[in-house]
Amino acid sequence: MKKNFYPSGTWLATAALAASLVACGGDGSSTPDPLQSYRNQTLQWAACDATILGDTEEATREDWAALGDRLQCSTLRAPMDWAKPERSDVFVSVMRVAAADPTQRRGALLFNPGGPGGDGLWMALDLFWAFSGSNPQSTQGALQLRLLDNYDMLGFSPRGVGASTRLGCGTNERKRFVDPSPLQLTDANLANAAYNDRKTAEACLKNPLTAHITTDATARDMDLLREVLGEDQLNYLGYSYGTWLGSWYASLFPDKVGRMVLDSSIDFTGSQEHNALAMPAARQQVHDKVLLPYATRHNHYFDLGTSTADINAQLHALSSPVQGLLSLTLGNLTYSRDQANAYLDTLRAALGLDQGLRTVADPANEAAMQTALQQQVFNAGDSARDQTVRTRASELYAEYRSLYVTFEPSSIHLGDMYATYWAVRCSDGPATTDPEAWKAHVRRSALAAPWHFFDATLDNACVYWGPPRIAKPAVAAMQRLDILMVQSQYDAATPTASANRFFAQLPNARRVVVPGEFQHGVFPYADT
Repeated sequence: MKKNFYPSGTWLATAALAASLVACGGDGSSTPDPLQSYRNQTLQWAACDATILGDTEEATREDWAALGDRLQCSTLRAPMDWAKPERSDVFVSVMRVAAADPTQRRGALLFNPGGPGGDGLWMALDLFWAFSGSNPQSTQGALQLRLLDNYDMLGFSPRGVGASTRLGCGTNERKRFVDPSPLQLTDANLANAAYNDRKTAEACLKNPLTAHITTDATARDMDLLREVLGEDQLNYLGYSYGTWLGSWYASLFPDKVGRMVLDSSIDFTGSQEHNALAMPAARQQVHDKVLLPYATRHNHYFDLGTSTADINAQLHALSSPVQGLLSLTLGNLTYSRDQANAYLDTLRAALGLDQGLRTVADPANEAAMQTALQQQVFNAGDSARDQTVRTRASELYAEYRSLYVTFEPSSIHLGDMYATYWAVRCSDGPATTDPEAWKAHVRRSALAAPWHFFDATLDNACVYWGPPRIAKPAVAAMQRLDILMVQSQYDAATPTASANRFFAQLPNARRVVVPGEFQHGVFPYADT
């Protein structure tokens, strides 16, 4: 029988996931195999370049020294076009933390952090950071250390990003100004957004690599890596978009799946566009059901109001530019419980900024605005809190100036992460290609979730991308697999309603749900 598990504490979530991972888990044709040279390659493992992780803050020298020879890097050669491997190659960068106990090694565990466009090379270190200090005398700690003993941890930069073959998009044409305020959904403003989306799509489609940056290609790269490593099956832990990638792999290669954990799931039976359209409402739910009630319970600290209705009334009374700043800012603060205070401080800072903008003669006068903010009282009973929120208000004012006062159009340029994001999202499945229909989506989203609609709807190159270029595999092949899924109740990026629909289609799946939580990416649960 299919079951959900709702732990009363954090131990069960961590132990269940760790236990899941440590549990037991050439066709003979005479026709030349065009992929044989790829399959016959040998990975050349060597010490990682000290800068291989780029700007990743977690790349500390202490970790690398502690791991010694267990930490190595290599590069996998894969066909750029899996249908025509003779055309050209791409290169996929891989990082490995070898199993601590080679005599007890059970295989390789591959990670993906999400995106699409997320660079997962650093994730080889993720569970080492989380579990290397675990207590071997506790049941949970012993399981966590057993993971590090038994598995090679593999992180990789998916094709298109990071240390792998990179994708970039750009054009000389300049982005037009788009007002992110829910009060400015005029035809002219939406036309500017559409122009930017169209030019982004055109720029990316001019790059011949773009057509080969897809989930299907990455899933095949993963299976090639499995084969080159000599693994019969691949163990996998994927987050967010990584659950989509993992589901694609499991649907293509169900017999090659070992242990698989999908954390914060996208509904693989639907579309990526469907998930994007569901995000604003999910973020609004975090706002309404988690964060504002939290603020009212601690009004002495946040100074926002004693009822959610009062706080919302204040927010809806904000001027159009300040509502636009919230629309730009708040979405990224709904991914983690660690950002809850920052979210509410931003609301309080926005209220103070709005009052300052209304009182000065010229809001573009920086000196006058800084004086007005200094005169604001953000928290009368706590001087440290008062200064913290005033500083946040000053930061919002700097963003106001950049957007509404000194905006300078620049040529459209997408780095590897965003170029890969659009290449994958727009190629993976059906999307709305009627600009008028999409404008209706934008307006509905802004009405339902005014602080969270912007980045999910006003920025969408897929409208101008054309039809999908690959076919998504049917979910039937993975339905017999005993996949473990993980979800928080109020996940704002991969909404629980969508995850529920997908879970219902997997009769052999099991799931851990964390009630009351809005953490996006639950395992390992960040609570002692």
